[in-house]
Amino acid sequence: MKINLLESRALCLLLISTLTVMSNATIAPALPGLANEFSGTPSADFLVKMLLPIPALFVVIFAPILGWTADKFGRRNQVLIATIVFAIAGAAGAQLQGLEAIIISRAILGICVAGIMTAITALITDYYSGQKRSQFMGLQQAFSNIGGILFIVTAGYLAGISARLPFYIYAIAILLVPLVFLSIRDSKQTTQPSDNQQDDTNTNWKLPLIGCSILIFCHLIVFYILPTQIPFFMADIGITDPSKSGLAIGMGTLIAAITGVFFGKLVAKIQSYGVALIGFISMSLGMLVLSQATSFSLVILGCGLMGACMGLVMPNFMVKGMELVPSNKRGLASGVLTSSIFIGQFVSPFATSALIAQLGYSDFYLLAGVFTLVLAIAGAATLKKQSTLTTNVNKGN
Repeated sequence: MKINLLESRALCLLLISTLTVMSNATIAPALPGLANEFSGTPSADFLVKMLLPIPALFVVIFAPILGWTADKFGRRNQVLIATIVFAIAGAAGAQLQGLEAIIISRAILGICVAGIMTAITALITDYYSGQKRSQFMGLQQAFSNIGGILFIVTAGYLAGISARLPFYIYAIAILLVPLVFLSIRDSKQTTQPSDNQQDDTNTNWKLPLIGCSILIFCHLIVFYILPTQIPFFMADIGITDPSKSGLAIGMGTLIAAITGVFFGKLVAKIQSYGVALIGFISMSLGMLVLSQATSFSLVILGCGLMGACMGLVMPNFMVKGMELVPSNKRGLASGVLTSSIFIGQFVSPFATSALIAQLGYSDFYLLAGVFTLVLAIAGAATLKKQSTLTTNVNKGN
C-alpha cells in the first residue's frame, strides 16, 4: 500500500504543507538587520522580536474559526484564497516602510497559515484512510521539515545581502495556486467505511481529539527548546560559532524528516501507541544527553534524538486525533489540532526560559526528560484506549 507521489493531488498537498513552516522561521536570519534598520523607531527591539511569534498567535486565534469555515464552505476554495493572500502578505514585508505595517502583514500571514493548515489536514483525512493516511501524514511531516531547511538556508543567504530579501521567499506560494486549482477537489464521500461516518450526536470523537491536542501541545513545549534555547545553551557551554547552532537545529529537523518518511511503516508494525512510546522515549533520551553535553558532538546527538520524536509524534497524534471525527467536522477538528501546535510554540519560550533561569540548563534538561517520560506513558495509554474505542465503533457499524 503506497502513496503515488506523482499523483498531482498528493504532490499538491505535500508542497502546500511546506508553506506552513515558512510562517515563523523564514525571516529569523533577517531580524538583526531589521533591528538595525528600524533602530530609530520607538520600542524597535521589542517590535522586531515580535515579528516571529505574531503569526503563531494569529494561527491559535483563527484556526478553529477557519476549520469551521472549511467544513461550511469547502476546503478547496479556502486553500486557494489563503495561499494567494499568504504570498501577498508574506512578500509585503519587503516593501512596507513602517514596522507596525510589517507586523500587521505578519498577522495576516498567520491567519492564512491557519486557513491552509486546517483545510489541508481535513483534505488528507477526506482523501486517505487507514495505513495510507498514516503514510501520508508521515510524508507531510517530512516535506514540512525539508521545506523548513531549504527556506531557512535560503533566507540566511538572502539576509546577508539585505534584511528585506527573505520576505520575498513567501511569494513562492503563488506558484502553487495553479496546482491547487487543477488538482484539489472537495469530496466528502472519499473516505472508506473504516473512517466511521458518524451522526452529529455521536460524541465518541471529541475526547480522543482533546487528548491528542493536549499531548501535541505538551510535545511542542519541549520540542521548541530546539530553535529557542539550543543556541543559548551552546554559547553557555562555550560553543559560540553561530553556524554550529544552525547545524544542531538543522540536524533535529533533518532527523524529523527522515523518521517522518518511515512513520507509516512503523505504525503498521507496532501500532500508534508503540510509536508514541518510542517517540517520547527518544525525546527523553535527547534531554538526558543534553543535560550532560559539553561538546558539539553530544549536542548534535541530543538534537537528533529530539528530531526523531518530532517526526514520529506529530503525524501520529494528528492521525489519531482525526481518526473518529465525522467528515463534516474534520475542518473544525483540524483547527483544534492546529491551535494546539501553535499554542505550544508560543508558550514554550516563556515556560522554558523561566525554568532555565531557576534551574540552570543541566537540571532543566533532566526535568524535561522526566516530563517527556510521563508523556510517553500518557501518550501510549491514550492511544491504546482509543484503539479499543475504534474497534468497538467499527463493530457497531
